[in-house]
Amino acid sequence: MQFIILLRGINVGGNNKVPMSALKQYLTNAGFMNVKSYINSGNLIVESEEDAEQEVLIKCQAILADQFTFPVEVVVISDEKYKMELANVPTWWGENEDYRHNALFYLASANKSDIMAYLSTVDSTYDKIYIGEQAIFWSSSFKQHYSKTYYSKLASRLFYKQITIRNRNTTLKLLSFLKN
Repeated sequence: MQFIILLRGINVGGNNKVPMSALKQYLTNAGFMNVKSYINSGNLIVESEEDAEQEVLIKCQAILADQFTFPVEVVVISDEKYKMELANVPTWWGENEDYRHNALFYLASANKSDIMAYLSTVDSTYDKIYIGEQAIFWSSSFKQHYSKTYYSKLASRLFYKQITIRNRNTTLKLLSFLKN
C-alpha cells in the first residue's frame, strides 16, 4: 500500500534541517519501499507492507526521533484517503488566479473540533474554506486585500501548530505520484 508522508516545519530558513536523501535512506532501512521525495520540504511517498496509517505513523515518528535532535511532527495519509480527499475538493479551489490556494493537513495531534469551531467564524468575503477529513482546503485573496484575509493571520491562531500546509501545486503533484 502507498502512503503520503508530510513533515511539518523542516528545512525552513535553514532551521530544522532534514536532508531528504538521508531520510529516504532511513525509511528504506526501516522496510519502506519505493521511497520518493518531492522538493525539500518534507513530502514523501512510500510503499509499505503495513496497511494501517497508524502503524506507518508510529514507525515514522520513531525514525524521526532517533535520527534528529529536534521534534518533527508528521502526517501519514493512505493513498486511498488522499485520492478520495482530493476527489471531493470543491471546484473553486484553484480557479481564481488572484487567490492563494493551500491545503492545511491535520497533524495527528490536531484538535479538529477546535479548528472547526474557529473556522466557522471566518467571513467568506476574502476567504473560501472547505473542511475535509484529512485537510482544510483554503483559497484566499492574494493580489488584492490579502491583509483582510483570515489566512494572512493564520500563524497567530492557536491551531496553526496543529497543521502542515502545502500549496495546491505540491498537493496535486503528490497525487500524481500515487499509482492508480
